[in-house]
Amino acid sequence: MLSSQFVEQNFKIHSLSAPGASEGKVQFTGNVGHLRSVMYSFKMIPIAHRRVARALRAGGPEVIEVGSEEVAPLRAGEVLVRVEAAGLNHAETLIRSGNYTVRLPFPYALGGEGSGTVVANGPAAPISEGTRVCWAAVLGSCATSITAPASQLVPIPDGLSFEDGASLAVAGLTASGLARVWPLKERSAVVWGAAGAVGRMLVAILSDQGTDVIGVASGRRLDAVRAAGANHVVDRSTEDVLDAVRTYTGNRGVDAVFDPIGAPTYETSLQLLAPRGCLINYGELSGPVPAINLHHLFPASVFVTKYNGMRWVEGFHEFPALISNGLALAAKRPAVIAEIGGRFPLDQVADAYRALESDSRGKVLVLPNA
Repeated sequence: MLSSQFVEQNFKIHSLSAPGASEGKVQFTGNVGHLRSVMYSFKMIPIAHRRVARALRAGGPEVIEVGSEEVAPLRAGEVLVRVEAAGLNHAETLIRSGNYTVRLPFPYALGGEGSGTVVANGPAAPISEGTRVCWAAVLGSCATSITAPASQLVPIPDGLSFEDGASLAVAGLTASGLARVWPLKERSAVVWGAAGAVGRMLVAILSDQGTDVIGVASGRRLDAVRAAGANHVVDRSTEDVLDAVRTYTGNRGVDAVFDPIGAPTYETSLQLLAPRGCLINYGELSGPVPAINLHHLFPASVFVTKYNGMRWVEGFHEFPALISNGLALAAKRPAVIAEIGGRFPLDQVADAYRALESDSRGKVLVLPNA
């Protein structure tokens, strides 16, 4: 952005057309506020075009292509960010299928989570150039650059990398919303998928609020779940989850179950609940949950809900604080940060989504400018 000092040193102020003006000087009449509004018309954006991944139609990764488009001038409150890492999330594959409850018109730009460096800022944008930032819910993040409201970007703390930022933003936002669904202070909960990005963050948030957390994961990832704050872990690859939880709770069950898996775990999750407990489904990694038979809820008078983040987070204005809290928690407890399951250049974005959909053990990232 051109500074007022630059303009005052290099322009005579009388008339924009100024016939005969020399040495690159123009003249203008008006007050300082008017001068500032004119200065913004000279705003230099260092990136004229961006490359972005798009879903052309409903389908699998084969419907994705990478194209180029112009970067529009920055409006008030916006910043331009060079994307260093874009984090992929399972909800994106559901939306791209065209069969999910959330739908977008095709074609649309892919990605909603990422991190990068601010390279230009528009009028009244409060983030300085050079600031390292991350974000969630900015559509079109799987690109070499994004233009976004500065209010939706969160500075990345010292000690966390761009890859950390692109792995934690959605996790912090989602887990914070999930933790609001059911009162769990000094109560108990099972977290399926506890070694994933959202799972680890949810374990940590629940643990910090005094919940007795049972994390379900497998193999070597159990250590990370313990370190994130779980009081007890169950290895689903070698143990019967229902028996293990029932044994740990003295056959009572738990007050809440957080389940991102869907169809294969639905019946087990219901059986894990204590009387008046709640099953919170927040994903369909292995298929949608079956139609609910109310008679199955009767014996223990339990509850089932399908998590909708926009009903548990008051609005976009809450996003930055929740993401920032997640970053701070990860900086204090590094086990919250999921391992990287794959890194892909932008030209291999379809392969990145294939890796995500093959149940990659860790966060899948696209590095657009690598």
